[in-house]
Order: sequence, then C-alpha cells, then structure tokens
Amino acid sequence: MPLICICGPSAAGKTLFAGLLASALQNADIKAIVIGCDDYYREHWTPDPFFGFDTVEAIDSESLINDLRALRSGELKRLRRYDMGTRAVHWTRLEAEADVVLLEGAFGPQLLLNSCPPDLLIYLEESLAVRALRRLRRDIRERQRTVLSVLKQMFKQMIPGERRFIQPLREEADVVVRHGARDLSEALEPIISLCSSRRAQ
Repeated sequence: MPLICICGPSAAGKTLFAGLLASALQNADIKAIVIGCDDYYREHWTPDPFFGFDTVEAIDSESLINDLRALRSGELKRLRRYDMGTRAVHWTRLEAEADVVLLEGAFGPQLLLNSCPPDLLIYLEESLAVRALRRLRRDIRERQRTVLSVLKQMFKQMIPGERRFIQPLREEADVVVRHGARDLSEALEPIISLCSSRRAQ
C-alpha cells in the first residue's frame, strides 16, 4: 500500500488538504485512509524545555513506524488517538480497507525518511500571518488555550521548531504545494499514477 506524507509547518492546512485529497482520490476509485501524526504524540510527555511540543522528540516514533508498517501490510486493527487536552492516548477500531495511506503532520515525516520512506512527500507552504490566525482559532476553540499562551508558544517554540525540523523537509519533497486546494491536482496526479502502477503489478 503506497504511503503518501503530507508535511509542512503548523497550520499550513495539512489536515484540510489531506481530507480534500482523500475525497478526490475516492472520485478516482481509490480509497485513502488519513493518519494524523498528532495522534502519535507521546502520552503524558514532558515538553522539551526549548521546543515544547514542536519537536520530533515529542512523537512516539516506534508506535508510528510500527503502525504504518502494519497498516500497509493489512494487519493493523485499531487506530491510535491522542487527546490534546488530557495528553492521553486511546484507540478506535479500524474497519475500512484502503488503497493508499495519507499521513499528515508537521512532526513525524522526518522520522520515516530512513526507516520507512514514503512513496511521495508533499510539502505545504503558507504565510506566517495566515498560519498564525489559523493556529489562534484552532487552539482557542479546540484545545482550550488562551490567546497569550498560543502567541507565546508560537514565537518561543513553534517558529524555532519549524526552522529546525520542518523546513528541511521542503528540500526532500517531491511536490511543493503553495496554494492549498487550488494546487490539489499537483499532488493528485502522481498519487493516481502511483496507485495505478501498483494495481497493475
């Protein structure tokens, strides 16, 4: 089963893009399962003193890699979920079969390049101003954060973390998407081609 990684900085639109991509693939008779790297944060992990949660060290790399390998071989029976509020992990039953895996996240793809390399690496770009507004809306609404705590994390941890861990992925990317949904076809066409060639084998 092909593995497609959708990476990029915080609030670049990775989750939305992955959902749109999955829908477009469905229209092409290709079933995609979307896995979020955010669900692989370490349970009850103590944030890094410099990067906080904006570091690959926050990701349970062993669980991520093992689950991806099991999923690609058709052996995974449950999906890992992470609660941002309680920092606890739980699982949900996996019932649907898929033709391709879409793994989206800022932290996680870095861990796969050597041990479980993706078939296609897609990097999303977006301006810092747009991302800051999105992160404020998301973290206040979904993660019960205050405006001050979000802004403090962005400037003290998020931006340094992106420079250290995320921006280097751009050089590794097969596809760089600059306009989100408007550039969906740039990612869609190589995935359809990849899945078609796998089916032919």
